[in-house]
This record gives sequence, C-alpha cells and structure tokens, in this order.
Amino acid sequence: MVGKQKLIDEILSSAKKTAAAMVEEATAEQTEALAALRKELDAAQAESLARSDKAADDYYSGQVKLGDLEAGKALLHAKQRCVAAVYDGVRDKILRAPDAEYLALLQKLVVEVCEDGDEIIAAKSDAKRVNAAWVKKVSAAAKKKLTLSKVQGDFSGGVILRNPRYDRDLSVDEIVAELKERTVGDTLKALGL
Repeated sequence: MVGKQKLIDEILSSAKKTAAAMVEEATAEQTEALAALRKELDAAQAESLARSDKAADDYYSGQVKLGDLEAGKALLHAKQRCVAAVYDGVRDKILRAPDAEYLALLQKLVVEVCEDGDEIIAAKSDAKRVNAAWVKKVSAAAKKKLTLSKVQGDFSGGVILRNPRYDRDLSVDEIVAELKERTVGDTLKALGL
C-alpha cells in the first residue's frame, strides 16, 4: 500500500502543482485583463471628461454669445425708442404749432409740389385751419387752380394733394417720416448713439 499511497501522493502533488500553476496563470491573466480594462476605462473617462469640458465650454460660449445678442437687441431697441421719441416730438411740435406757422409750412410744401387742378384734402383735425380761404391764398401763391375737397382725411394733420393721376401725401406723418429718413444718421450722432 505504501507504493499505492506514494503514487496517489505524487498524483495529488502533481495535480496541486498544476492547479497552482493554472491559478497563478489565471491570476496573471486576470491582473493583465484588469489592467487593460482599467487603461481602457481611464482613456474613456478622460475622453468623456474632455467631451464634457468641450460641451460645457461650447454651451458657456453659446450662452455668452446669446447674452451678447440679447444685450445688442436691447440696446438697439433703446436706440430706436430714443430716435422715435425725437421724431414723435417733431411731429407733435408741428401739430401744436400756432396756426400762422403751421399754415405757412403747409403752404410752402403745397406750392413746391402742386399741379394745376389739384384738390386739397385736409385732415379732419385741420378742418378749421385748412379752409377755403387758405386754399385760395395758396392757389394764388402757387399760381395754380387748387380746390378744397369736401372729403376730409383720416390722418393726424397736413394735406393730401389729389389729381386724376396720383396723390401726393403731405400729411404731417409723411413729412416727419421723410425728415427721419434724411436725418436719422445726424440724429443718432447728436444723441451720442
């Protein structure tokens, strides 16, 4: 039995050595695989962080640009309101001018562009100022036949010259709009905008 036991002990010893070698080899492979996986995970994490940082930078940059755009829009809107207030003031000053000044301005404009036979349409608000006597005076100054229309215009002030071919808008709103178109640059400079 001693020989048999010895053989069993040798087989067991050999099996233990083989098993230990296999465990050692598996452990080494596992350690190597874990190291490779750790390396991949670290690289993926670094790439993910870089993408996150870039996305955050892009988002921040986008928000800054958006903020700049919004600030620009707000500034432009404020400038537009300032300019509109100036021209609204001009419009109001014309409309509130004493009759003599107001009618002199309208007369000058009508005389410059009227044609023989034009009909003058006055604003409803100017019915007392722009009357037949005034039209007669303007007609004489222009040396053209002008008539006052029985129709009154639905605009804030001024007149419209009507003839069969076309109308000429000399309403206060149109006068101020043309003035604005010609002078808005100078107005912006004067306002420091």
